[in-house]
Amino acid sequence: MPAREATAFLLLPLIVAGIWFLPPWVYLSAVWVITLLAAWEMLALLRRLQPTVQSLPALVAIGLALVAVWVGGLGRAGSVLAALVLLLPTAYLLSRGPTQGASGAITGATFTAIYFAVAAGAMGLLRLAFPDLIGPRVVLLHCFAIWAGDSGAYYLGSRFGRHKLAPNVSPKKSWEGILGGTIGTFFGVWFCRTVFFPQLDWNIAWLVAAALSVLAPVGDLVESLFKRDAGVKDSSGLIPGHGGFLDRTDSLFFAAPFVLAILLVAGTW
Repeated sequence: MPAREATAFLLLPLIVAGIWFLPPWVYLSAVWVITLLAAWEMLALLRRLQPTVQSLPALVAIGLALVAVWVGGLGRAGSVLAALVLLLPTAYLLSRGPTQGASGAITGATFTAIYFAVAAGAMGLLRLAFPDLIGPRVVLLHCFAIWAGDSGAYYLGSRFGRHKLAPNVSPKKSWEGILGGTIGTFFGVWFCRTVFFPQLDWNIAWLVAAALSVLAPVGDLVESLFKRDAGVKDSSGLIPGHGGFLDRTDSLFFAAPFVLAILLVAGTW
């Protein structure tokens, strides 16, 4: 069995069981750890372009910001983001980092912290912002739909892909893969709604599917921009057959704030 399929076969049941059966703090702890690993990979990419980027202050800021957002809720998110914008440049100044390259170092670290505070913060709120009966279903809907779309894009694109989507950013992505991803995403949402999420209105379900069909590949391509700029294929080799944690979370994290907004505004629980 190829490494990609073997890793998914081993990890998927554990992930699903953890989201469904275990208390929220277990899920949040997993998201927290995975976020820090993905952020570490992102900062490593940035350091290939700007060696003065400082990882430790950004990682500490992300770790604290996620806790603040999850404990304080959406009402505290603005204050958390403002603190990141102000504190990370100050941390660089106090560390007496080199003046040459300071702008790039501060910008890279601050962007990384804000991105993960928003995106991973939303991943946590997908579980916390809804009643206990609904939260695990929302998380699994989000994950299953993106995983199904990713699988559809991979298998259809690798077999039939002829028309390149963005060859300068991700040479293997094709419009045929986008079609496969869209079919997979809609199937994933239909499966979730039918099997374990009957509380979700069908109109909202299709809206989520349509949004994820666009947002998931955009998130993938955004991450590819950083990798191509840094001259690497994968963010790391930590997950056999799948690259790094940044590679595996790019679509999930990027789309999470939008799905959270859709379900908070349109959902009735």
